[in-house]
Amino acid sequence: MTINQFFEYFQYPFIVRGLLIGLLVAIIGSMLGHFLVLKKMSLIGDGLAHVAYLSVAISIVFLSQSLIFNLLLATTASLTIHYLISFNKGYSDAIIGGIATSAIALGTLIITTNPNQNVRIEQFLFGSLLLLRDLDIIAVITLAVLVVAFVGLFFNELMTLTFDQDFAKVNRLHPQRYQVGLAMLTSWLVIIGIRASGSLLISSFLIFPTLIVMNFKLGFVRSFFVGILIATFNFLIGFALSLWFDLPTGSTIVLTYSVLWLLSVSIIPILKGTQA
Repeated sequence: MTINQFFEYFQYPFIVRGLLIGLLVAIIGSMLGHFLVLKKMSLIGDGLAHVAYLSVAISIVFLSQSLIFNLLLATTASLTIHYLISFNKGYSDAIIGGIATSAIALGTLIITTNPNQNVRIEQFLFGSLLLLRDLDIIAVITLAVLVVAFVGLFFNELMTLTFDQDFAKVNRLHPQRYQVGLAMLTSWLVIIGIRASGSLLISSFLIFPTLIVMNFKLGFVRSFFVGILIATFNFLIGFALSLWFDLPTGSTIVLTYSVLWLLSVSIIPILKGTQA
């Protein structure tokens, strides 16, 4: 493939939609994931991804791909998970695992018994650029505005909550409100992003940026912004590679994340050792 042939891809509307939606999903995922990972709540993203798979399956078969239904079901699931975890502390992984496996099992049954043969499970497990619509652009831009507003207005509260929930309670910061808000925004991100990256891969957008930047030990605030830069860089590289070599976009982006993570784990300690 030549450079000219590569740039010819961008004459197709679905490629441009995929680029815009995927880039915003990557950035939003890094922003929300920074708080989730450091608070050890990253499994919530994985559980919600499986619930999103179920909601999309129901929506396609019975409701003509209703985005409103998907968002409502994801919101209900996020609040349910938050409620169960808050009253069963110490068993969060088991609770999320139970909900996740049940959701993906039911979703698979619904899809496989669907008479519409144009719908394939792989499209929802691993994502597809062909699934993206103009409505998804509006949804992801709206979500980006909400996330930026939420994080911008309550950054200090979220930072305090991330490191010391008891201190947040003492200072009357009402940590439950921020946790609910974080869970709801995460569920909406998963619903919107599942079409591009798939239910099995969307949680990687939440986890990897922070997982990578943690190795640099930059501090909370600097890590937050560097994580966004890493997410942006990784998405653009992964997206370009997927077009150039005709590979699944979501899988390619996750693999580039994996490479960056392995490099950060292996090279940074070596560099620090030579400096010492």
